Amino acid sequence: MRCRVLALLCALLVTALVVGATPAVAQPDTTEETRLEAQLQDDGDARWNVVAVVPLEDEEDIEDFQAFATAFESGERDFDLGIETFRRAAEETSATTDREMRIPQDSTDRNAVIVNETEDGEVVGQHGEFRLSFTWTSFARQDASGTLYLQDSFNTTNGTWLPGLSDGQTLVLKSPPGYGGPSTSPIAPRDGDLRWEGPQTFDPGYFDIVYEPGNGGPGSTDTGTPAGPGGTQLSTLLLLGAVVLSAAALLLGLYLLWQRQDGEADGGTEATPSATDDPSAPTATESDETAGVGTDTEPVAAGEDEPEPATDPELLSDEERVEQLLERNGGRMKQANIVKETGWSNAKVSQLLSSMDEADRIEKLRIGRENLISFPDEQLGEFDDEE
Repeated sequence: MRCRVLALLCALLVTALVVGATPAVAQPDTTEETRLEAQLQDDGDARWNVVAVVPLEDEEDIEDFQAFATAFESGERDFDLGIETFRRAAEETSATTDREMRIPQDSTDRNAVIVNETEDGEVVGQHGEFRLSFTWTSFARQDASGTLYLQDSFNTTNGTWLPGLSDGQTLVLKSPPGYGGPSTSPIAPRDGDLRWEGPQTFDPGYFDIVYEPGNGGPGSTDTGTPAGPGGTQLSTLLLLGAVVLSAAALLLGLYLLWQRQDGEADGGTEATPSATDDPSAPTATESDETAGVGTDTEPVAAGEDEPEPATDPELLSDEERVEQLLERNGGRMKQANIVKETGWSNAKVSQLLSSMDEADRIEKLRIGRENLISFPDEQLGEFDDEE
C-alpha cells in the first residue's frame, strides 16, 4: 500500500500540476479519484482543496494507509500532494501576471481520513482520502468595479501550469460569494460552478472566465447554455426582456394617468355648481352661517325647509348627471349647454342622450339647429333662446 500511495503522490505531481510540462499522463490504477476544487473569494484569493481517494481493500491496505497518513499530516515530505508544485506554479504565474501571488505556509492544512462506504445503512467497503487545503492569494485579477478575471490565472512563461486532467480527475471552480455565476466562461456552469472531468487537456488561455459583482445571469443556474458567446446572447435577451417589460409598465401607467385626468376633466365643471345653475343651492354666506360665522344675511327660520345638500357628481352615473342638470334647469336644457356644463365631448353627449331617449328617460326635440332636452312629461312651452 505504501508504494501505491507514493505512486499516487507522484501521479498528482505529474498529471495535475506540471509547470510548463507536456500534456498529462495517465493516473495509476491505485487512485480511484482526485478532486481539485477552488473556492474563489471576493478579493481575488482562492481557497484550494485537493482530495485524493485511494481504495482500501483489506487490513494490510488500512495499516499502510494509516502509517503514511501520519507522515503526510505532519508535513515530513515537502511535496505532500503537490503543495510545493502549487507554490512553484504560483511563483511562475505571478511573474507572468505581475500580481503578487503566493501560498502562505500558515494557510496550509493536511489531513487523512478513512471513509466508510455504506449501502442501505450497512458498511460495504472503505476508502482512504488525503486532503490538502491552502490559500492562493491574488489568484484572480480584480478591477476597480470588483469584476474578477481568471484569463491569466493558469498561465506561466512556459504555457499553463495545468495542462490537463487524467481519467478520474476533476476540477471545480466555485463562484465567489455575492457574485453568482460567471458572466463569461468556456463551458456551461452548473448552479454557478464550473466543473471539468478528465480526461481533458487545457491550452494556454483556455480559462477565459469573468465574474461580475451581483451577477445572477447565465451562470446562476444550469441552463445548458454556454456562458461564453451563448451566455452573452442570453444576457442580451434577458436585458431586452426587462426593457420591454419596463416600457409596457410605463405605457400602462401613462394610460391610467390619462384615464384619471380624463375622468377629472369630465366632472370638473360640475364639481362645484354655481348659484346661477341652481338657485336653491346653499351660498357661501349660508355655509358660513351653518359654521357659526356671523353675516348680514338673515338666518333660516326654524321650521323652514332647508335646501338638500347636492349629491357628489363623482358618485353619479352619466345618465344621473344629465338628469340632475335637467332638474336644476327646470326640466329642460339645450344639448349644447349640457356639453358646456359637463365638459364632455359633443360625440359623448350625443350618444348618451340618444341612449337615454331610447330608454324613455328623456326626450329630444329638434328645433332649428338645436336639440332641446327635457324629461318625458315636461311641458316645453316656449323655447327660450337665452337658456
